[in-house]
Amino acid sequence: MKKLALIAAVAMLAVTSQASAADDPKGAIGAILEAKKIVIMNDLSAAPWQFRDANGNAAGFSIDLDRMIAAKLGVDLQLRNVEWAGLIPGLLTRKSDILATSMTVTPKRAEQILFTKESWYSTGVVAIVRPEAENVSWEDLNQSGKRIAVKAGTSAVDIAKQFFAKAEIQSYPNDTDTYQALKTNRVDAALNDLAVLGVVRKEYGFVSSKTPRELISQDNWAFAVRPKDVATQQYLDAFLSEIKKDGRLEALRAYWVDSEAWKKDFLEKNSSVSEERKKLVDKLGIGAYVPESGSGNRMTLQ
Repeated sequence: MKKLALIAAVAMLAVTSQASAADDPKGAIGAILEAKKIVIMNDLSAAPWQFRDANGNAAGFSIDLDRMIAAKLGVDLQLRNVEWAGLIPGLLTRKSDILATSMTVTPKRAEQILFTKESWYSTGVVAIVRPEAENVSWEDLNQSGKRIAVKAGTSAVDIAKQFFAKAEIQSYPNDTDTYQALKTNRVDAALNDLAVLGVVRKEYGFVSSKTPRELISQDNWAFAVRPKDVATQQYLDAFLSEIKKDGRLEALRAYWVDSEAWKKDFLEKNSSVSEERKKLVDKLGIGAYVPESGSGNRMTLQ
């Protein structure tokens, strides 16, 4: 009975959200401009995408994207830190105006929320293992007695169910917990995006299983809005198209993915940041939203 009640509540929430979006042709964008503030939820536990830096501030690739959206709209930015599993419910209950984070587009999610047609990053799920297991096929992990760690609410959960149906799937609230489980031999592998491999390799010494191939699945990350909020979807699609054409998205990738500068800038306590970071902030036009600029008074973190 409790399960049926929960299903009914979720269905009612979805219907209510769709009706509200349909009744407001301006969508979330109209409300944001009226309030002169945009609220965006993130799970700050996945460097280099979204995380807390050594000073406790929000940082990361997608955080800079959030800042760029706020700057383009000319509004204040309020970030809210929640566990990953709370992102979609937070969007549907209007605790977050949009979702602009490292979220994979999946059919299951698309039944609940509306994704932008433009994506901002392409990656894939890999099996992260201890160094001694590097030559073990990830297919061999799909057997009784093997344990696979995933972060709750991520696409890795569905991948685990599909490719590791015979293994024991252990769900954790954040990435760090999955890595600790792997480090202490409580699991045999942790599923996550290839994009985080560089960070966990340096911090934990972990590697990815590359047999029979490294990528277990291909992922595309996009922004999301409430169902039927086409106005906001189209605005964000135009934004993504613009920053792809003018080189700002590539500049973000060069700093957060291809460079090591961000580690020194944000993983160590510093009184200032590198010239590379300063130039990026200027190029992106987000000086009013970053604490390292000395004038980041247009962004708050809850």
